[in-house]
Amino acid sequence: MNLTAEQIQENWEIFLGNIETHVSSPRKEDLSNFYTKRAERFMIMPAADNINYHNCFPGGYVEHVNRVVSAAIEVREMWAKFGADMDTFTLEELVFSAINHDLGKVGDSTNDLYIPSDNDWRKKNLGEL
Repeated sequence: MNLTAEQIQENWEIFLGNIETHVSSPRKEDLSNFYTKRAERFMIMPAADNINYHNCFPGGYVEHVNRVVSAAIEVREMWAKFGADMDTFTLEELVFSAINHDLGKVGDSTNDLYIPSDNDWRKKNLGEL
């Protein structure tokens, strides 16, 4: 998939809108500042570094996270409709988790993407390359 610059920008606005809409202060400001400070990196980042995995294209990370947030909210609404106990987590906790569920793929201050582990146990048991 190839996203246009306009689609990448629109996805970024949806991403920030999810923070604005579903996260309360002071966490909202902290989260918004964290992502805004690294906006260019997050906006163009793929969700994966291997073409065989989901959303491995520029802008794929934010597009993927937006879909996860949307799906999580829809599943929560369905559970509520069928009488599930919704007291175990708040909508804010759900959205916060969905927004940050792939944050480990970002890398660190010197590496732009996920850094493969050199741990032999992980390679053998988890199939990590």
